[in-house]
Amino acid sequence: MTVQERILEIKKKLRLNMNGVASTSMREAGIGYKLNFGVGVPGLKQIASETGKDAQLAAALWKEDIRECRILAALIYPEDEFQSDLADLWIEQIEFPDLAEMCSMYLFSKMKGASEAAFRWIASDNAMARYCGFLTLAHMLRAGREMSERYVRELKDQANVAINDTDLKCAQAARTVLSCLGTDNG
Repeated sequence: MTVQERILEIKKKLRLNMNGVASTSMREAGIGYKLNFGVGVPGLKQIASETGKDAQLAAALWKEDIRECRILAALIYPEDEFQSDLADLWIEQIEFPDLAEMCSMYLFSKMKGASEAAFRWIASDNAMARYCGFLTLAHMLRAGREMSERYVRELKDQANVAINDTDLKCAQAARTVLSCLGTDNG
């Protein structure tokens, strides 16, 4: 089966799991994807488990510019094959926090060089990159990934600055990181 045929099969599954109420609710909340089936994470995880890990399919799904296809891309891209330069490109294309959260949790925090990339992102002028950086580091800390004392100090400094960020999602992600570090305020 070709990649395009597999994408068609996935889109059929998405239509079967479609939730118009959820899709409408997201749109009303300002999450206006080009196309949004409203499929929840459990349904997407089921489709991902049936699909299996596949970098080529994941890259093609990402290009579909459909909410569920992009989340599936994050779920099925093999973490050991995903590179930080591709993560940089994906972050540039992420418009909404829900996709940033899924990518950070299921892919960015598990890729090679995740901490280096995340530190680069939190120092960025791009609010979505900062958001992804803090989320990625929070997921790594929750998973028990070790960090040198120097990195911990730097992360605390960056998070304490970001708490006052005008972008509320970055500020909240910074608070989450501080909580994962066992401190509320540095």
